[in-house]
Amino acid sequence: MAGRNTRAQELGAFLRSRRTLLTPDGVGLPREGVRRTPGLRREEIARLAGVSTGYYVRLEQGRAPHPSASVLGALARALQLSHEEREHLFALADQLSPEPEPTVLAESARRMLALLVPPTAGYVIDGRSDVLAWNDVAAALFGHLVAGPIRPNNVRYVFTDPAARQLFVDWADIAADSVAHLRAATGHRPDDAELAGLVTELDAASPEFRRLWRTRELRHKSDGRKELHHPLVGRITLDYVVLAVPTSPGQRLVAYSAVPGSDSYTALVHLARTPPPHRPRPGLTHRDQRAWPGRRSRHPRLVLPAGHRREVLRHADHCSWRLSTRHMQDKERLDSTAVSVYE
Repeated sequence: MAGRNTRAQELGAFLRSRRTLLTPDGVGLPREGVRRTPGLRREEIARLAGVSTGYYVRLEQGRAPHPSASVLGALARALQLSHEEREHLFALADQLSPEPEPTVLAESARRMLALLVPPTAGYVIDGRSDVLAWNDVAAALFGHLVAGPIRPNNVRYVFTDPAARQLFVDWADIAADSVAHLRAATGHRPDDAELAGLVTELDAASPEFRRLWRTRELRHKSDGRKELHHPLVGRITLDYVVLAVPTSPGQRLVAYSAVPGSDSYTALVHLARTPPPHRPRPGLTHRDQRAWPGRRSRHPRLVLPAGHRREVLRHADHCSWRLSTRHMQDKERLDSTAVSVYE
């Protein structure tokens, strides 16, 4: 019991120490009255976190030793805690910290995506199935990545865009997997307001989503096969693999490929040579506008580790790709990545 009280007191002391580091201007609150001590008032933190002032006071006094994960998450956001501080807060409360859900593409994820060799299609998603970045082949394969003014979301696409039902031959299986993944994500991130908002939106928009959500199925797939009926190349069979991004919990690289020499592989090669729509969308950084250059090369761009000059030679007989680190002589140089990032 003494140990538990000590942890509760340490939790309260930690909350007080973080509160004193904040200012009203820093959290968007008006500066009211004279402040005799540094930092925000207790009632201001309580308001930002969505808890009662009395409950927050008890937390700081060490008299509320069992805050829930959702309360801790709200306090972490209100106090603008770093990743390490958030982990410490949850540890003091004897709670497992949900994985933080970054909405900005990790640099390591961008590099992983850039290393995919055409005609491999790839994109990076987060725990909400928001698509954070993609390559040109993925843009040609999945039109929703460049179709709208908001960040693309795979689950929203499956349930609200009629094109998804035409694209995915096994739409019902894709839909069930999407909901099962989203359900698992809510268990890891109960305090994720954006995730909760997405669930509410889809529950209202789609009877199929509403039915599947109530089954409470949980599923994460790391690989598999999908049948697509693409408007440009017809029916294709693609294998996919899902890779975790080690430096950014929640972000994953999804890569699609086909068996070399197959009709599906030839179709992917064709899509790799098809320029994506020339319509840079809101949210794309200036760096990423290079994914839609005014003058396209006749070869898809490959991205390799920096430090070498490269050339791409296409073998006309079997559409394979050969890379060389020799100095280029009258060959195209790969000056930019074919990666688009939504930020």
